[in-house]
Amino acid sequence: MKYDINHEFVSISSQTAKHRIILIHGWGANADDLLPIGKEIKEISKVDFEVLSLRAPGLHPNNSGRQWYGLYPPNWNAAADEVNKLLLSIKKLDTRNIPLKKTILLGFSQGGAMAIDVGCKLDIGLIVSCSGYPHPNWNPNEKCPPILISHGSMDEVVPISASKNIYQRIKSISQNFCELNEFDGYHQINPNLVHLINLKIKELF
Repeated sequence: MKYDINHEFVSISSQTAKHRIILIHGWGANADDLLPIGKEIKEISKVDFEVLSLRAPGLHPNNSGRQWYGLYPPNWNAAADEVNKLLLSIKKLDTRNIPLKKTILLGFSQGGAMAIDVGCKLDIGLIVSCSGYPHPNWNPNEKCPPILISHGSMDEVVPISASKNIYQRIKSISQNFCELNEFDGYHQINPNLVHLINLKIKELF
């Protein structure tokens, strides 16, 4: 399946899908990294999802993966540019067959930051941020989509305070669903995450 978007991707395609999962990998990973999560959500929910895992445009400094923007030191100007490019790509995926209201946007770490920033600008079905953080220029609004935030309490890469910051800022302005799931873990995806997402799929979709 081909789409006229700004990003390369790997996918689990479906000719009959009415729902979509868009995956945004973390710093130093690649588009294949989160595909198993998308596959597991599709299988457990028994929803006919199309799964797209986007590939970050930049090469990671150690050449072993990709990056959305430089992190050491952080290049926030580049981050703003990449947020705008990602926003355009996802808007192009808003179709009659699969509207954004039937879309889950899931990101991990740097991808979580991108998902929060982009997703809050869209009328999307559900945002899932795993071990993410807020960009300096990010501001939520009262129309934020439903958001599930997950973060390991012992995360040594992105402290859990980053996700608490996102949660508190959204809750202070929006009445929509926003949940912070803290779990005993490090910089990783909660093994129970797919179950939590499945509960929200049954409720929202």
